[in-house]
Amino acid sequence: MDTISNKLEPKDHAIGTTLLAGLLCCSTMAADAWVLAVTPGARRIYLAVGNGTTNAANATINQVSVTVPANVVGTGTAQAMTSDSTQANSPFDGYNVCVPPNQVYIGGFFREPSTTANVARLQVTTPATLTSGADTLPFTQISWTSTALGNAAADIPAGTFNGATLFLRNITSNTYVENCHTFTYANTNLVAAGVYSGRATYTLATP
Repeated sequence: MDTISNKLEPKDHAIGTTLLAGLLCCSTMAADAWVLAVTPGARRIYLAVGNGTTNAANATINQVSVTVPANVVGTGTAQAMTSDSTQANSPFDGYNVCVPPNQVYIGGFFREPSTTANVARLQVTTPATLTSGADTLPFTQISWTSTALGNAAADIPAGTFNGATLFLRNITSNTYVENCHTFTYANTNLVAAGVYSGRATYTLATP
């Protein structure tokens, strides 16, 4: 089994979420929404979350965060989160897909010879809570929408972190899938002041 992971980390009052990146690329043949064809070849997987590097590993872990004003903490007024990611263009073909810092790039592919037909499983894992000292905040307070410039479809679906492992989608062999995620803090919990941190790990794994 081949696996590649990328990370993403959140904090609150400041709340944040962090991401990592992957490696490699191939040529685009055709497009269906933001699901692109990859030329078949030697078996390889690639995952980029936030800042990525074409044809190389990238150890950057980007942070997604929000500072909640004291007078609205716990009121249920959702708070938009921003990131320190600067990835606007696809590492796959250079096309402008995201608008940082409001959006975080997520994309990857699974390549293999044309004689086989498998799928790679894209998922994200988080702990149950973000922490600030002894204080905690459920990771389920953070959700995201999914889109890309020129493409309103959610090819990597919108969702809410579940404090465990969440399946996002299968990526069929010899396809590249990419989207931009916009994160939101629900702000429905009354919590003590502090900087709440946690990490989301995105994984792309093949049989």
